Amino acid sequence: MSESARAVFRVGGLSGDEGSREIEDTLAQIDGVHSVDVSLPDSTVDVYYDPGVIREEYIERTLNSLGYSPYVPSGRI
Repeated sequence: MSESARAVFRVGGLSGDEGSREIEDTLAQIDGVHSVDVSLPDSTVDVYYDPGVIREEYIERTLNSLGYSPYVPSGRI
């Protein structure tokens, strides 16, 4: 089984189901991403990923490229 890490990003500009779906769909297509959960009320994106395949910084850059401003991750496990 592959290793799993978790990163929780607080993002600016997150509103509406359309934005939530865009983030989930885009991140889910990246190799090494296991699951994505977007919380509109909390403005967070919770990502489980394989750190042997993808780096947390790549996920952060992807969020930025979608037009969302990720803040310093608010939690790591």
